[in-house]
Amino acid sequence: MEGKKFINFLLVVFAFVGIIFTLVYALTVLQDSGLYTNSTSTYASSVTDPATGKKLSPLSVSYFENYNNLGKEVVEFKIRAYSDSNKQALYERGYQLIIDEENGNELWYYDTTYGMSFPSGHPYDETTQEGQAKEFYYIDIDDELVALKLDGYSTTYETKTDGWKIVRTIGFLGLNLLFEDSDYKQTEETIHYFTMEELLLKMKDIVKGSSYGSGEYTMPFIDLGEFLHIYKVENGSISDEPIGAGTLINSYFSLDVKYDRRGLSYAGQSMFDSVANDYNYNVTGIDFDVNYWTSRLIYNITQNDFDKRYSSLNDGYYFILSTDLINELKHYANLDIYITFDLSAFDDIKVLGFDYYALNGIKVESITLISDTSASFELMQGSLNGTNIETIKSHNVNIVNNSGIEVEYEVV
Repeated sequence: MEGKKFINFLLVVFAFVGIIFTLVYALTVLQDSGLYTNSTSTYASSVTDPATGKKLSPLSVSYFENYNNLGKEVVEFKIRAYSDSNKQALYERGYQLIIDEENGNELWYYDTTYGMSFPSGHPYDETTQEGQAKEFYYIDIDDELVALKLDGYSTTYETKTDGWKIVRTIGFLGLNLLFEDSDYKQTEETIHYFTMEELLLKMKDIVKGSSYGSGEYTMPFIDLGEFLHIYKVENGSISDEPIGAGTLINSYFSLDVKYDRRGLSYAGQSMFDSVANDYNYNVTGIDFDVNYWTSRLIYNITQNDFDKRYSSLNDGYYFILSTDLINELKHYANLDIYITFDLSAFDDIKVLGFDYYALNGIKVESITLISDTSASFELMQGSLNGTNIETIKSHNVNIVNNSGIEVEYEVV
C-alpha cells in the first residue's frame, strides 16, 4: 500500500511539473518580441513636435450637446500624426459631424500640414476615395513608430431558411421509399466595416457617458480597439496585417476632451474655427471679435488645497491635489494657475514633497516652494506630468527632482 501511495504521489508531481513546463513553453513560443510583448493592449500613444521636441496627444474630441437648442449638436475629432514615417512634420486631420435627426447628419474634414491649414473644409464621402487622403496615421506608442487605421469591423450571422423541401426516393429490397428532408437552412456571414461617422458617434457616447462631466480634461485609457487597428512599421513599411491579425484588440488611448452641454452657436467654438465650412457661422447675434473675450482668470493654489499621504518608510507626508479641487478645475479652460506651497505652514508634521502624479496633469504657470527654515522637498515620479512647467521658484527649499521632468530652478 505504501508503495502504491508513493507511486501516486510521483504521478501527481510529474503531472504538476508537466503543466508548469507547458505554460513556460507556451509563453516563450507565443511571446512576440518588441512593442506588444505579453499583451494585446497598447498604451502611451503620442507624437513629438519636430520643432519643439514636446510630446503631444494624438487624439482630441469636442462634443457640443445642444441641450439649450440654441445652436447645433456637433462632434469634432482630430487625429494628430506624423506626415510620414520619417517624422519630419506633424499632420492633422480633423472631422466634424453635425448631427441633425430631421435632415440627416453632415460629415466634414479639415487638414493641417506643417502648421498651415488648408483654406477650407471639405465634405467627407465615405462611399468613395474622396476625402480619404490619409488611410494610415503614423503615431508613437511607447516611443515606437506605428501606423493607425480605421478598419475595425463587426460580424453578424443570420440563419436563413429557403422554405422548400428536399424529396429523395431510395430503392431498397425492391421497394421505393420516399423521404422528405426538413426545410433547408444556411448561415450567412455579414461583415460591416465601421465608418468615420460611427467612430465620431462612439466618441460622443464616451464623452457623454463619462463621470467627468462638462469642461476640458484628458480621459486616460479609452478603449478604441473595436474601431482602430494598429500596424507595425519596419524600415518605413507598414505590416500587411494589424496587431492581432484584425481581431478585436484593446487599443487604449488618452483622449483630450472638450464637453460643452450648450450647442455650437458660432465658428470660434469649433476646433477648426468653422461649422460646415462656414468660417463666419454665428447664430448668437453677438460680435465675438472683442479683446476681452481672450482674457484669462488667475487661480491661486496653496498648500491648503492638497491632501496628504503618510509614508512610514520616510516617516513623513507626501502631498497631492485634492479630488474636490481637481473636479473644480475641470470646468474651466481659461485659467492661469499659480501654486505657492509653504512648508512652514505645517508645524507638527514632516513635509516630504509632492506625491506620485500630485498635480494630475493640470497646466501650471508657476510653482513656488517656500520655507522659513532650510528644508528639502522631493518631486516624486510623475508629479509634474502634463503641467508644462519649466521653472520652479524656491526659498530656503532644496528641491530633489525625481519627477522625470526637467525644470530650471530660481531662488526667490
